[in-house]
Amino acid sequence: MRAVVFDRPGMENVRIMDVEAPRPGPNEVLVRVKYAGVNPVDYFTINRGGKPMPHIPGAEFAGVIEEVGSNVRGVSVGDEIVIYNRLFDGSCRYCLIGHEELCVNGGLIGVVTNGGFAEYVVVPATNVIRIPKSVSLEEAATLPVGALTAWHMVFDRAGVKSGELVVVFGATGNVGSYAVQFTKLAGATVVAVSRKASKVRDALMGLGADYVVTPEEAQVLVNELSNGLGADLVVDAVGQATWNLSFQLVARYGRWVTAGALTGGDATLSLPSLYSREIAVIGSTGGTRAELIKLLDLLSKRRIKAPIYSKMSLDRVKEAFDAMFRSEDRVGKVLLTP
Repeated sequence: MRAVVFDRPGMENVRIMDVEAPRPGPNEVLVRVKYAGVNPVDYFTINRGGKPMPHIPGAEFAGVIEEVGSNVRGVSVGDEIVIYNRLFDGSCRYCLIGHEELCVNGGLIGVVTNGGFAEYVVVPATNVIRIPKSVSLEEAATLPVGALTAWHMVFDRAGVKSGELVVVFGATGNVGSYAVQFTKLAGATVVAVSRKASKVRDALMGLGADYVVTPEEAQVLVNELSNGLGADLVVDAVGQATWNLSFQLVARYGRWVTAGALTGGDATLSLPSLYSREIAVIGSTGGTRAELIKLLDLLSKRRIKAPIYSKMSLDRVKEAFDAMFRSEDRVGKVLLTP
């Protein structure tokens, strides 16, 4: 089979190779990958290394079951499926309360195992979720990283509410484009922040943003909308580059939430500013299987959209990463088609 492979860290070491297709063992399924999302987690895996080495990255994908191993129940050959990408044992204290994303013995498919940047991949049957007939495979492939991360972040962790003022940094990205939708779905007033605001305004407003501004414009607008009080919730998965501004925008008794640090993870926090304003600083990672099933249902009912920027063949993987990081008009997902 054809796959994206690297044998040592670094994007310059990525190759498209013919490798032996895997076979499913007990409790596993073989998936023919149809679409794989390109995400920052894949970029960091390529540049830091994964397991095993040589490694096939790809943490987000959907496809069709080609073969099932022994003891597999509930799914069959030919089923169209999406992969919940967190490995979990089902028995640790976090799994037992429904938070598989925090499993102490877990990890991310495509990071601690070979992933979906290939024609075929083997995954545990417990990570397979069937796709409703009204949802396409390409739509489903945008959910396990981008949408699931955003849903868990704004609902489970930050508890967004109707009527709140919400600011979303990195609004054009895989997580941000869904965070805009979900906060609007909750009934919030949504300010989408992007350095390329003029080029993506229509697309972001089509996803539910009430306002689209650059970082330089955000402070003035938030002050106007809040009578100088600030935002009830700030969503920022961008990281170090936007930390100072995004934290400054939070109102007293507000919340600041992140699920990523794309531009770096070092930030300086003023403790007096934190406690005197009673701000909650919240971390979030991934999401649960139940939340992924909820997202499939919302998509099947067309209550949310799956924003897709482009689809590229597997041999254009480096170009796909360039599009994710550098395209001036990108809103939503870049997909690979093995």
